[in-house]
Amino acid sequence: MAPPSTPAFAAVRLFRQRLVATTLSWLALAAHLLLVSGCNYYRTKPEEITPTTVTRLAESKIFLIHQGATVWQLNNPQLNGEELIGKKANVEPSLSPYVGPTSYASPRYKSRDREQVFNLVHIYISDFRAGEADQVSIPLKAMNRLDVVEADSGKTTLSYILGATGIGVGIFLLIGVIIMLTKSSCPFVYAHNGEQYQFVGEAYGGAIFAPSERDDYMPLPHIQATGEQFQVKITNELRERQYTNVAELWVAHHAENVQVLLDKTGNVHTITQPQAPTKAISMRGVNYTTQLAATDHNVFLFNEAAPGATQNSVVLSFDNPTQAKTGKLVLHAQNSLWLDYLYGEFTKKFGSAFNEWARTQKDVPAEELNQWSLDQGIPLKISVRTAHGWELIDNIPTVGPLASRDLVIPFTVPAGLASRPLQVKIETGFMFWELDYAAVDFTPNQPVRLEKSPPTTARDEIGRDQRQVLSKVDDDYLRQLQPGTEVTLTYRATPTAAGQRSTAFLHTRGYYEHIRQYEGMPNLPQLYAFRRPGRFIEFSKEKYQESQQEMNLALVNP
Repeated sequence: MAPPSTPAFAAVRLFRQRLVATTLSWLALAAHLLLVSGCNYYRTKPEEITPTTVTRLAESKIFLIHQGATVWQLNNPQLNGEELIGKKANVEPSLSPYVGPTSYASPRYKSRDREQVFNLVHIYISDFRAGEADQVSIPLKAMNRLDVVEADSGKTTLSYILGATGIGVGIFLLIGVIIMLTKSSCPFVYAHNGEQYQFVGEAYGGAIFAPSERDDYMPLPHIQATGEQFQVKITNELRERQYTNVAELWVAHHAENVQVLLDKTGNVHTITQPQAPTKAISMRGVNYTTQLAATDHNVFLFNEAAPGATQNSVVLSFDNPTQAKTGKLVLHAQNSLWLDYLYGEFTKKFGSAFNEWARTQKDVPAEELNQWSLDQGIPLKISVRTAHGWELIDNIPTVGPLASRDLVIPFTVPAGLASRPLQVKIETGFMFWELDYAAVDFTPNQPVRLEKSPPTTARDEIGRDQRQVLSKVDDDYLRQLQPGTEVTLTYRATPTAAGQRSTAFLHTRGYYEHIRQYEGMPNLPQLYAFRRPGRFIEFSKEKYQESQQEMNLALVNP
């Protein structure tokens, strides 16, 4: 990406008011738009190849089997021990346009094919055994990859925006402009999937200013070893200065039928029997049980009307048949672009005093900065119901708005309530997060061997060796001080033992600072109001109402 002083960035700034007032607001409110133009996109997402996964998918999905360049359909799929059995058939003609998707591209689908497209499962195999007539058997160990189809809601939403606004630019240019104009997040992380680098997410989100420096443990679900090494990139593509203290690869070696996640402090947890909620009821009494039962981009937006600074919430109920005393809450979630936009609108109020204010924040204790974030409802707040009311379990820091991730939150079942259904409340500010999936696992943690590796090589964009500064937590940082800087990392890949598989995580620690050149006098009365707990939630609702009014005017006067 070009430095901020180039003509490309200057031209982008000329479009700031128009794009922020229309395109960005519509992006944040896309779930509410019912526009007839635009395109629909889908993508694939890898799932674990376990008996539980295969059995669940076989109940309602259409299986397409890939063996080399050949693709065929498996009808009446059933799991028999460690083998998937069914009848081999030609792919139905209506499905032929959808036989070759990838996890890093987003093809389009026809609206009339929606139901079939989102019931597809792509299984990539090395071998199968033919039986009588068309009967076949596929051992689980012969399956190299299992992908389910999901909606690419971000790309679909942007296509609707393009159709509605008539902006004559390509969709990826629009994404780039939105990021350059409004994005105020954190370092971008890319992992090599065996064919190319794939965007994974954003590191140490919300760690703005040095006192907020924190650890992050990002799952790398698509990473694949090339030769005997894993490859990762950390980039600065935004108007900010990024300071990364450490970048380790943590690889968990575990049984094939186990999912491994790290909590926010880096502790290992295994998921073997996740249970979907029996109920998921929002604060307004709306039932979201089905919506949160699967990772399908059908998200709960925390966007219900509520008075004043009230946080939005959803209460989940789970059966506890074994009367377990501990459990693990599993979520698939991300922050909203709306929250990112709001923070930008907040900092604008400092005007030309922004940089001086930013300098003062370097001396504010971390506890004070974190408390302000909690008071404004920015983290994801997790509580359990006890005999005496709601008890806080944890607050989950922001993870960024450009990629969702799996989260795990361990908890203790309230005393005396193990024989009753467990109730969990998830809260946050108005439209600050998007929740895609929720489950609880009451099983004990299984054995896991965790391998922690510093980078074997670390080269920045001009070839300098940055391995020493990223190998351990100390006072030495990788300093990425402008857009266009990056570091390419390699890590040693060790073989996985027979009967096991591995799951990788990137452990980073760091913080970042925004680069802004606002003009004008600071709006002190409005800024002082943000000292009050909940003011950011009120601000979100006010901006939402303004955006609705702008959208309505644009529809009436295109």
